[in-house]
Amino acid sequence: MNPALFSSEWWALFDWFVQEANQRGIAVSVSDYTLGVGQGWYLDEISAIYPEMRGKTLRMTLHTIKPGEVLDIGLPEGCISVMAYQSEGARVENGIDLRPLVSEGQLRWTPPAIGWQVAVVAAETVTRSLDPMHLASGRETISRFFERFADHHPDQPGRGLNFFFSDELNFGVSGKLWTTRFAEEFWRRKGYDLIPELPALWLDLGARTAKVRLDYNDVLVTLSEEGYFKPLYEWHQRRGMMFGCDHGGRGLTVDEFGDYFRTQRWNQAPGCDQPFLQTDLIKNKVAASIAHLYERQRVWLEGFHSSGWGTSTADLTRASLINYVHGQNLLSLHGLYYSTRGGWWEWAPPCNHFRMPYWAHFGTYLTAMERLSYLLSQGVHRCDVALLYPVAAVEAGLDGQTAVEASFESGTRFIRRGNRLRFH
Repeated sequence: MNPALFSSEWWALFDWFVQEANQRGIAVSVSDYTLGVGQGWYLDEISAIYPEMRGKTLRMTLHTIKPGEVLDIGLPEGCISVMAYQSEGARVENGIDLRPLVSEGQLRWTPPAIGWQVAVVAAETVTRSLDPMHLASGRETISRFFERFADHHPDQPGRGLNFFFSDELNFGVSGKLWTTRFAEEFWRRKGYDLIPELPALWLDLGARTAKVRLDYNDVLVTLSEEGYFKPLYEWHQRRGMMFGCDHGGRGLTVDEFGDYFRTQRWNQAPGCDQPFLQTDLIKNKVAASIAHLYERQRVWLEGFHSSGWGTSTADLTRASLINYVHGQNLLSLHGLYYSTRGGWWEWAPPCNHFRMPYWAHFGTYLTAMERLSYLLSQGVHRCDVALLYPVAAVEAGLDGQTAVEASFESGTRFIRRGNRLRFH
């Protein structure tokens, strides 16, 4: 990036841009695209200063022991749980905790003369990553990104600088996450020790398996909300600003970030992109449903990158209106390129601005979309149809009915509010 982010030259350029926008009654937005983990900016700065804020992911190794064999193995670094189960009829309740037999990272065990399986679970640190469950992850992100803008332009947040856009969030770590205080927090929130039951995240260990998996995921999501997602939402909310997003799988991966619905509610404007003039119903309905369920006023449409230089206003109008029918009510056209370097550099064309032959007449389209966006963001959405988003089934690795039953056992509950059904 030239000039470098937050350098004096960069701030001079930003200051000029804000001033010019203010003179024209235009608010400024900032996107974090190209600033993610592994791209050399503030998130990598955080993990370098705070190594304990790097993410950890759980891995299980399964050792099979035949009758008469002795198990003699070295345990991986970050080992958390070592449990033995009979090869036939393994259950959570009849597992044997082998941790007391571990000495200097080595396990030697002579099992009874039947077949056994030993599950070893360890937490591996991912160097280029950020742990969203860490209590300081959200606070440090705010301090090293959002707060810098507020400090530099203290009169602008909520006015000339009134929203940020988070694009394709990636912590550099995914799957079965772990953090230093996870076991302690799990005990406090769920009332039992997770460590001897960790293998149930991979193995079918009987009727209790679903409960362990759902409880684990609930704590993972709750800690991520408290550590990262909710602080960012509240920072914007206090300043009258909007935080919008186009994240990851756009809801197609239901357990992204642990639970896509729960984590993405911490945006004032949940959203998605629609490249190539697409009108993907599922992506739109996921974003709109999050907004409706949690009473967010806006649903952010990022459109329509890579639709090509031949895109016309008729194309834009058609795609925009269909996406708005699906529930969108805030349109952000993909890009205004300061330069295309004579046509040699074209990132996701077109540029729907002064380079296009229709630019002189483009105000009609923009005015219509502005008015439509306002109208569709008023009032409270009322919905007559509810679809179950299958997060619990995916978390538990079970069919939907079994997962719902297990989630009730785990303390999960349905709440009806008005004519809407909330699932917590």
